[in-house]
Amino acid sequence: MKYECCKATRGGATDCMVCTKCRKNYHYQCLYPSKNNKDISTDYKKSWICPECSPRHLNKDNTPVRNTNLDDNINLRRGGSTLVICSPDEKSNASNKMDYSVFLEHVKSIISTEISSLKAEFKSFMLPLENEVKALRHEFISVKESLDFFNAKFDDLNTRLTNCEAEVKLLSSRLNEVEQLRSKFEFMEVENNNREQWARRSNIEIYGVPERKNENLYSILQNIAEKADANININTDIDFVTRVAPKNNTNKKTKPIIVRFLCRWKKDDFLSLVRKRKLNCNDLGFNSNNPIYANDHLTSLNKSLLHSVKRIAKEKCYEYVWVKKCCIMVRRTNSSPVMHITSLTDLKKII
Repeated sequence: MKYECCKATRGGATDCMVCTKCRKNYHYQCLYPSKNNKDISTDYKKSWICPECSPRHLNKDNTPVRNTNLDDNINLRRGGSTLVICSPDEKSNASNKMDYSVFLEHVKSIISTEISSLKAEFKSFMLPLENEVKALRHEFISVKESLDFFNAKFDDLNTRLTNCEAEVKLLSSRLNEVEQLRSKFEFMEVENNNREQWARRSNIEIYGVPERKNENLYSILQNIAEKADANININTDIDFVTRVAPKNNTNKKTKPIIVRFLCRWKKDDFLSLVRKRKLNCNDLGFNSNNPIYANDHLTSLNKSLLHSVKRIAKEKCYEYVWVKKCCIMVRRTNSSPVMHITSLTDLKKII
């Protein structure tokens, strides 16, 4: 509580007086140093006016006012303990100062009240906001932990990616080496196949002749030559005659007869006559009508290539597929050009 008589702020309702006009507080001891509080009546308190609000002349009551006839040692200014005799001009200036001070105190009181109200509203507004900030802080901590986790994972993935890139570069170089080796291997395989096929250029394979115990393959060959009207001499034209089992003989098929001629043109004539005659097993004295085939003695690689050519030619509606002088040939119709197939890449020619 503020008091207009002095700077003290202590005091209760029993030891102060309130002005009925300005409602300001004054100490009993400051107003009446020599009187007891109990000597002042209640009615007097209800109608009491402070020195600031009283008229500028002497009062007949006991209220102290500014008066030039008073002792110089008496001070009637607020907060003073003695009175000071002032001239009329000084009284007017003092009154203006008092009015300004009252107005200033009133403004301060209003501002203080508004500030207190704003503080209360701000606190009431900030309380839920503080809770939200706490929740956001927890979420931020959780997000930070998640980011730290993902950063660690990212660093791990980045390290692994770097290692993978190094391995990919190494594998790329190794792949180039493998491609070079594969090209060399394919070239060597083709060269080896060509050499092997060149070694078989004088051979023929005869399929379909049944096997017998203690059979004489030279006699069978002589019988085939006689049935095909081929003029060959077993002793001078033939190098050897034998049966050879296929590599994949899972069905236990009859082994073909391999005949090696000493002269290649003799072999070509014999093969051409046997194909024209179209012999079967009955012609050779066997109790079977199975046909007998005679072909060039191809290598395993060329036999596989021949099967692929026949399959694709059938799909593409080619009419002719044959082997002549160990070379695979295809032809769509009688008027179409002849195509030679020597490798798997040549299969693209069959369109």
